[in-house]
Formats: sequence, structure tokens, C-alpha cells
Amino acid sequence: MLKKLSQFIDFEGSAPRQKQEQSKHAQIADSFDFISLIKAWKEIAGDKLSEHTIPLKNQNGTLIVLSNHSAFANELSFMELPLKKKIFAKFPSLEKSINNIKFIVDSTHFDRQYTQFIATPEKQKKNENRLHPHSPEFKKLKRDAEELFKDIEDQEIREKMISLYIQSGNFKPG
Repeated sequence: MLKKLSQFIDFEGSAPRQKQEQSKHAQIADSFDFISLIKAWKEIAGDKLSEHTIPLKNQNGTLIVLSNHSAFANELSFMELPLKKKIFAKFPSLEKSINNIKFIVDSTHFDRQYTQFIATPEKQKKNENRLHPHSPEFKKLKRDAEELFKDIEDQEIREKMISLYIQSGNFKPG
């Protein structure tokens, strides 16, 4: 009898825990990696529109898409149904969680200061050629430039010439 009672207690005691674990697994299965949608946005919206728009969040059945200009937001609003079809084709799990798409305009995300971390090949090449102000190469170029342009009396012109010398990185006086 005692053995049967302990089995009953263990079963009853583990049932709520088991339900909790199942609930967590269901939430994880139902959850969606929003980063995947952002990464696939170019494929979904197209090259041009994806440069000026980005999915921001999915809230209460509404996918909110951020745009840097009202013209792009307006263009996408006419394309809501085809966009939803493309999203659902790529991510079938979103069909139940996206009822409509709302386009909002805010250019701050797209400003240069916010997009400087996106590493396009052009930006990577440009950054490879940059010297850090505390690097030995930069300091040597600055010393050389200061020595070269020390005879220029106008402080503003001298600083500009030093800056140009450093930016060129391989200036050789003739």
C-alpha cells in the first residue's frame, strides 16, 4: 500500500512539472527567430526596398516594418499581400502570428552612424586602409607631416596639410 501511494504521489507531483516542461517546449516551438526574418528580408522585399526597409517587430499579429522614407513605406503598403505570401512561403510558422503589416517611417536606423557596422565589401576595404590614431604608423605619419609642414605659418592650413598627408599614407614630397 505504501509503495502504491508513493507512486501515486510521484505521479501527481511530476504531472504539473511535466505540463510546465511541455508548455515551455511548445513556446519554444512556436517562437520564431526574428533575426532569420531580418536576414531573409532582402530576398522577401527585393534588393532596392530592402536597402530602405527592415522588419522591426511582430506585435499582436502586426509585423511592423521600419522605413527610412515615406515613399518606400507607401510602396510597401500596396505590396502587403505579396509580402505576406513571401514571408509565409519562407517561414510557414509565421502564418498564424502575422495578420497584417504596418509600415512606419524613421530614418535614424538607416543613418550612417547606425549602419557603419554593416560590413559591405566596400566598407571592409575602406576600413582596411584606415589607421588608428594611436597606431605607430599613424603617429609616424603625423610626425613626418608636422616636420614637413612646420614652415607653414597659418595654423588652419598646416593642420589641413597634415591631415591630407596622413590620409594619403604614402605622400612623398617632390
